[in-house]
Amino acid sequence: MVLTMNQIEEIENFAHENNVPIMMDGGVELLLEKIKEYDCKSFLEIGTAIARTTILVARIRPDMKVVTIERNQNMISEAKKNIEESGCAPQITLIEGDALEVENPSGEFDCIFIDAAKSQYGKFFAKYSPLLSKHGIIVIDNLNFHGFVDHPENTTNRNTRQLVGKIKRFRDALPNYEGFETEFYNVGDGVAVTRRAK
Repeated sequence: MVLTMNQIEEIENFAHENNVPIMMDGGVELLLEKIKEYDCKSFLEIGTAIARTTILVARIRPDMKVVTIERNQNMISEAKKNIEESGCAPQITLIEGDALEVENPSGEFDCIFIDAAKSQYGKFFAKYSPLLSKHGIIVIDNLNFHGFVDHPENTTNRNTRQLVGKIKRFRDALPNYEGFETEFYNVGDGVAVTRRAK
């Protein structure tokens, strides 16, 4: 069974109706564009949610190898169903568990996509960036976090302010990571594309 665009819309509708965080359209378009631009053939995703991005990436090319990691059991159940219905299941490996605790998958990846717990971005980068292939890219979402990173005064929620502070510290540090170069895109919820320095 091959996933149709109607089925993608159903996944997106489910996400909106059940408050499942999925990448904003502008961010998804940039991600897919960069995967094609860099001729990526392998994709590691930190944060599966219900597998909408997982499936869209797998559909780019029939030989795309996708590994995705998710810890939330409710998300995992929905993701498994969506993956099976997509017709892309043979291309996709779903690892169940906390991305900071699971054993790293073997091999290198042409694209690593970080879109899980925002407060842990620095740790995710440190753990998984060594798996990046020589000419690969790391794509990171939610670096604006609904505009709060640049305007923390717009929220009075203490937990949100603490989270926003962590995201800002990571975003500010990212361009200075040794051995990497980063470009920021003000699309979706703020996306960074990082690659090994030339």
